[in-house]
Amino acid sequence: MDALEQKQPLLTYDGKIGELYGIFIKNLLLQIITLGIYRFWATTNTRRYVWSRMRFQGERFEYTGTGGELFKGFLLAIAIMFGAVVGAVVLSVILRAVTGSAALSSLPLILLYLVVAVIAAGAYFSAQRYRLSRTQWRGIRGGMTGSSLVYGAYVLLYGLLCIVTLWQMWPWASLRLAERRINASSFGSLQFQFKGHAGALYGAFVGTFVGVIVWFAVLGAIFYRSLLALLPIGHAPLHTHDAGAGAVFGSIFLFYVLFIVGALLIQCLYLALLTRHVLGNTTLGTQLRFGSSITGTRLLGIMLGNLAIFIFTLGLGLPIVLHRGLRFAADTLQVSGQLDPQTLGQSDQTPPRTGEGMLNLLDHGGAF
Repeated sequence: MDALEQKQPLLTYDGKIGELYGIFIKNLLLQIITLGIYRFWATTNTRRYVWSRMRFQGERFEYTGTGGELFKGFLLAIAIMFGAVVGAVVLSVILRAVTGSAALSSLPLILLYLVVAVIAAGAYFSAQRYRLSRTQWRGIRGGMTGSSLVYGAYVLLYGLLCIVTLWQMWPWASLRLAERRINASSFGSLQFQFKGHAGALYGAFVGTFVGVIVWFAVLGAIFYRSLLALLPIGHAPLHTHDAGAGAVFGSIFLFYVLFIVGALLIQCLYLALLTRHVLGNTTLGTQLRFGSSITGTRLLGIMLGNLAIFIFTLGLGLPIVLHRGLRFAADTLQVSGQLDPQTLGQSDQTPPRTGEGMLNLLDHGGAF
């Protein structure tokens, strides 16, 4: 099954831009009418269409989640966060009244920040569990084991490690987190398996890391005067009502946008290599081995094109961006082997009753 000649497209996507626009416009109008509350059902509508337009071995996927589940998860997340904040504040006040120590009274608030950080970091893990559990193929659904809180703790620890090592542990941390997510996932009775090696990524990582630093230096030279104007060196600090302040802050904003966009584009080579490495070392049971034909050039092209479409249409080109991204994913994802539905049993993992509430509350869940 490791013969590269057997690699073939994993998915077939046959969605249509016109149909996506119909869903987009309906979702947009209903979100406006309901002051944003409909966004949970809007997400479900989009997912149901996209899932149904993806085929594997001639059979289409089905998304069985509901907007109500997403809404309930969102309300549950609000209740948990509100309860945690109130509890921490009350405990802090009690400690201050009993001990008179400001240091001791701050401990509940510090613990609150830590807990919130862990929950936020683990939100993607719980969201992936929900989406897998609501994804069906020939009546078989996915599943996931493990704790989102444990995953969130690892995200924070690995993040701290990356900061201490000036981001040089980033490839290793990325693979270890991918390993935790993938190896906790299953489809039906088959388990996903992944084992990556960070050494294969470091050449591209160092190259892009240096490239980002050079890009930052170039922008710093271009916007030198604007950056200097913000520093209280040799003159009074710049205030928003000062003459020319608007131009300075506009230049700083442009500097920030150009740096972020440029850094993402520079990293295309590394991101493509990372994708090929992760997928190329992932299997489903002993029946399927995954792969990818993605390259840095193709990734750069799709990113630039989608960015231009989104900007010049003021966001109204989102269905086109989504369509291009889905078609790109279907074209580049590969698989070798054959999945026999007769030997694929149903998942024995208990599906969650609500969906990705923390991800929606923290507003980094996106459409998928």
